[in-house]
Amino acid sequence: MQWEAVRASAQWAAYGDALGFITELTNTAGVRRRVGQDEVTTTVPWKRRVGGRYGRDMPLPAGAYSDDTQLRLATSRAIRGDGEFDAEAFAKIEMVAWQAYALGAGRGTKAAATGLMRVEAKWSQNVFATKAARYVDIGGNGAAMRIQPHVWSARDLTNWDHITRDVVRNAVSTHGHPRGILGAVLHAILLAHALDANELPGPKQWRPAVDWLEQVPDVIANDDELAYLWLPTWSEAAGIDFRAAAVTVANECRAALEAFDPATPLPTETYAALVQRWGGFDDATRGSGTITTLLAAVLAHAYADSPEAGLLLAANTLGSDTDTIATMAGALLGVVTAGPPPGTVQDVQLIDSEARRMWDISQGREASTFAYPDLLHWSPPKATLDLVGHTPMGPALAGLGPLTPTDTPAASNQATYVWGTLPFGQSVLVRARPDLRPLDENLLPGDVRPPRSRRAAHLPKEQQLLFEAPMQAAVPADQRPVLAGTAPGPVSERAHRQAPPSIEEIVHELARNGFTPDQVGRALLHQIRGGRYGVERAAAFAGLLARAYHSEQEGPR
Repeated sequence: MQWEAVRASAQWAAYGDALGFITELTNTAGVRRRVGQDEVTTTVPWKRRVGGRYGRDMPLPAGAYSDDTQLRLATSRAIRGDGEFDAEAFAKIEMVAWQAYALGAGRGTKAAATGLMRVEAKWSQNVFATKAARYVDIGGNGAAMRIQPHVWSARDLTNWDHITRDVVRNAVSTHGHPRGILGAVLHAILLAHALDANELPGPKQWRPAVDWLEQVPDVIANDDELAYLWLPTWSEAAGIDFRAAAVTVANECRAALEAFDPATPLPTETYAALVQRWGGFDDATRGSGTITTLLAAVLAHAYADSPEAGLLLAANTLGSDTDTIATMAGALLGVVTAGPPPGTVQDVQLIDSEARRMWDISQGREASTFAYPDLLHWSPPKATLDLVGHTPMGPALAGLGPLTPTDTPAASNQATYVWGTLPFGQSVLVRARPDLRPLDENLLPGDVRPPRSRRAAHLPKEQQLLFEAPMQAAVPADQRPVLAGTAPGPVSERAHRQAPPSIEEIVHELARNGFTPDQVGRALLHQIRGGRYGVERAAAFAGLLARAYHSEQEGPR
């Protein structure tokens, strides 16, 4: 695997997303309103209604990306410098914070993200049932579109077990239907082949990748958290056996591929006919995790020599899931494409730096880790409008840090929308209250919390009104702080590095909270995963914890 391949995979994935985002869920007249012509030919500035029926038409810059790339970046941040995926931080912090800036999000993923705001919800136990959706019915492509960083950071691309484990851990936090979970695994395995062999997977590779889906239950059985926490809860809610479900999904994929002739060229009419045959235009199946993965694989294989044409075909096949098919095909095509995409991509420096961090991890090099808030103190606001709040340092987004407004705000009913940038260089269009409420300092990354001398219970009115304050000028792309990667600066180092608390401090905090079993288990697991000395730290931690617990039990009553 070469660094250039990872970088191009990330860039072309974002470019495909940006192209398809323009045409998502609209018709020819809608495309004409958005870009002034019947088809998309490159990334351009445009407008889109955000916030639903009662939202606002907001201007989007050229190359603006949707939830596909947003959650791909969130996945990347949740991969620590040692290569371990922090599933709990991804589920409880990233997915929750994302609700404040989501663009083009699917109903299933949004419902799952809302479910993760519940105190009792965990990455491995986010089973919910509402009038809008049930966890075990969410089988869309919202997981498959975001899991590429697990492959980019893999130290052994032939170790499908390890890649699958992390992909499943990621997927099950939001998707409970086997098609959603296994579609993500299938895309990951195909991308792993592309990076390992430096060639796009074709029919000879599709079949082994589909066959692998029947091995996923074994991967789950060999992971303690998946086997003993997620699987029993899922089985009870779904009422079926996951192994049998995996066989069913694999057979569905085989049947679809058997009806496709890879020797046939794939012009517009043929591709549209394939989308139709596989249910890619039907409301019930348009966003299926497996159908999207197969369409992206077929499209990438057919357009290996002309990646831009392939992504434009995906984006202009109106009525299909334009942005996700294009972004997943882009991730594959980028591996074998020399050079960046031909159009503008928003936040390209950030995308590059995170791709570089994934590459460094894959090579066993030192890499930084994002400094998430301490989950022991993580208690987000009940309302998504309050995920953006005021702090002594100004406005901030829970979980991710200070927010610098870069454009004129726009109001709609009870919400206000404004473009801003986060400390690591990501552009977000946030939805918040016009009069921001205080944001608990425990919801900020540890490296950006204000000194105690600057903390106050009440701030002046002018600090609370984010949207009445003068907007700061947009920071030029080449001056924005970015995550550690090609050229880390002081801000990017701060954004990722934070001195971890000592085990004595952790035990003291657990005691103060009454030794809550869930917190104790999470803290112990964190010690176990602590690199080469994890066993020793876990043993020391358990000893201190036991002494503290018994000391409290035997103390004054």
